Amino acid sequence: MDMSKEEKATFVRLARRRYALMRTKKARGSVLDEFCRMTGLTRKHAVKRLSPKRLPGRRRGRPPGGTPEGTALLVRLWKLSDMMCGKLLQAVLGLYLESLRKRGDIPDEVCAEVLGMSAATIDRRLRRVKVSAAGGRGRRRKSSLEEHRREIPLKIDVWPEAYPKTPGYIEVDTVAHCGGSMTGSFVWTLTMTDVATHWTELRAVWNKGAAAVCGGISEFISGAPFLVLMLNSDNGGECINGHIKRHFAQFLPKVLRTRSRSYRKNDNAHVEQKNGAQVRALYGHGRIDDERLLPLMNRINECQGLIKNLFTPTMRLLSKERVGSKCVKRYEKKAKTPALRVLESPDVTESQKDRIRAMLAANDIVELRERLNADLRLLARELAAAPKGATPKGRPGCPSDLPGPRPSASKHGARTTALESSRKRLERKTSLNFGVVFI
Repeated sequence: MDMSKEEKATFVRLARRRYALMRTKKARGSVLDEFCRMTGLTRKHAVKRLSPKRLPGRRRGRPPGGTPEGTALLVRLWKLSDMMCGKLLQAVLGLYLESLRKRGDIPDEVCAEVLGMSAATIDRRLRRVKVSAAGGRGRRRKSSLEEHRREIPLKIDVWPEAYPKTPGYIEVDTVAHCGGSMTGSFVWTLTMTDVATHWTELRAVWNKGAAAVCGGISEFISGAPFLVLMLNSDNGGECINGHIKRHFAQFLPKVLRTRSRSYRKNDNAHVEQKNGAQVRALYGHGRIDDERLLPLMNRINECQGLIKNLFTPTMRLLSKERVGSKCVKRYEKKAKTPALRVLESPDVTESQKDRIRAMLAANDIVELRERLNADLRLLARELAAAPKGATPKGRPGCPSDLPGPRPSASKHGARTTALESSRKRLERKTSLNFGVVFI
């Protein structure tokens, strides 16, 4: 029987009412038979249409749990840790929480709630905060210096084995703060990292000069909490020259120098990854060509080194093998800080371990973070006020009034997008009252 849409809806309502009034199975069956003849529906479908609507079922699984106070404290710790993931943050929750409790009264039940969270729970509780922190631009965060720039109007083979277990095998590299142009003089960052412990330190130098590079390496070797055995670098001229050779022969005769194979960047992979994770995340990709900023940058580097080495856990790569077209990597199950790896190493003497313990006792994560943020704001103001470092256009087609173009993803990096090589042209462009633009 053909019925209009309104007639069919009225008939369903009447049939549902009749079906609900029937008390026996036979009576309900007769109503169903009539309903199926009139609508052409199958019997199972008719039962669903005529039965009363069920209330939505309860949420399956464990209840969400947690309190707003616990989430607020977790967010505070997450921001203090520079927005680490749940696996890394869980390893230092107690350390960070102890520092916060020195500065304010935090209820014991809230602390117990946060300390009892697993890594998955931490990530789940922070999911909404991470989305809002990303600002709709994906998961990648901008550099720390770029975040402070918003307050101001526009301005990083030879080894005995693949992964040495003994501290003292160091990789070194340099990062250019050239802003996309290799013209003129500017600041470089000398990055040194230990493969076994991930102990990393940064030094700002001017123009990769021999005295500055040799001095930075010597400072690292003399201040490292372990005996340095090997120093590996790429084939750059800053680490392979006569000055370095004479310096090592005279002052560091026990340290063996090695180099990476040409065009094999993975030979120096441990320090190469620090270029982005520490140097670029700290200073961005802008040009820093004022020599007077070196003391301030080295103060920032020292503070950054204490935060990363004492309070920031990492997960070491244990093995890597290729299975078919996939590369299977296995990491440590428990994240550890570089300082903890040094303390656990049997190859480090007790006197060197006492230095680590003294550093942990003398430094506080909240104070270090406050000092770092204050120095970064000061550096941002100095760069914003320096007309000499102005780069109004980092790449063709990018407007100069934006926060700055992203770095090129090509193999050649900044060289393919460099500014005009002539210093006169660069100075003529900088006379347009542009601030430092990070690319």
